[in-house]
Amino acid sequence: MSGDFPADHLPRRRVGAEGQRFGADYLLLDAEGRTLRGLNATAVRIWELSDGTRSARSVAEVVAREFSMDVGQVLTDTLRFLTDLARLGLVDELQEVR
Repeated sequence: MSGDFPADHLPRRRVGAEGQRFGADYLLLDAEGRTLRGLNATAVRIWELSDGTRSARSVAEVVAREFSMDVGQVLTDTLRFLTDLARLGLVDELQEVR
């Protein structure tokens, strides 16, 4: 993937990558089981919603609504986070079929 994650593309968790809760912490694991990062509550929700069924923009809208946050800022943060996840090989970027 080159550049930033497009708002109209669908993020999908990569096969083998998973998230696990350990007490109050939520960690992402790659396919080899290596811990890659801890997540806050909004990042966990973005991860959960990244199932390939909705665009990155739709993910941000859901998160903004659920956390009573500004959708513009959430979209910016969501795209940055998805870009990082894609670079780490944790999500795939699917183009929406129209």
